[in-house]
Amino acid sequence: MDYQITFNIMSHKIGIVGEGVSDYLILKHIVERYLRDVDVYTIPLKPKINHKGKQDGYGTWQGVFDYISGSDQLILEAISEGCRYVIIQIDTDVCESYDLKKDITDLPAFYNSVKDKLASCVHPDFDIDKAIFAVCIHEIECWLIPFVSSDIAKCTNVDRCLNILNRNVRTIGVIDKENKHCDAAVAVYEKILKNKKKAKDIYAVAQFNYGFQKFIEQLDYIKERLISAEVAYTDTEN
Repeated sequence: MDYQITFNIMSHKIGIVGEGVSDYLILKHIVERYLRDVDVYTIPLKPKINHKGKQDGYGTWQGVFDYISGSDQLILEAISEGCRYVIIQIDTDVCESYDLKKDITDLPAFYNSVKDKLASCVHPDFDIDKAIFAVCIHEIECWLIPFVSSDIAKCTNVDRCLNILNRNVRTIGVIDKENKHCDAAVAVYEKILKNKKKAKDIYAVAQFNYGFQKFIEQLDYIKERLISAEVAYTDTEN
């Protein structure tokens, strides 16, 4: 994989803070495809990913919290890097280890509890209005099931999604649960993502998972803001 980036004067940079290289790969595809009309590109903030697509350092919940809280001052890097927005991604599968009740009987309430937990940890010098929350209930692989299956029960499932995903992609490979960021796993993720490239298709598959829906809603909101910024820029040039 090559993560080198080319962009024009009106390209918009979005940083991604997540749990690992596979999460970055998935979000990069979704964001850059869905916001293609406004020329967006993404960069990995946490964990770092080198030019060969290898992960540098650790991700995980703790890694995400350490980054956004600024305990290592790295969240301020997003400002100095010129990111218009920063995506903060987390899987909710281990949320109980961070004093959050894993109760999805009320999905909006559960989603908001996780989002609020993340927002409360963001460094005060970072503009929270620039944050986009990717709350993956209960793992980002749940977002991918509709990429490869039309079975409603499977598409709306939020438990053991990686197992379901693997059963649907056995002909192209298997994602190792213990090593989701290895080259072989990344290759499978890339093949899955190729199934949905158009914004309308990504919108459609997002409707099966509440966290994915909310993520797309945020992308729609920033798309409007970015279009307004481009119009304003054009007006000043004329």
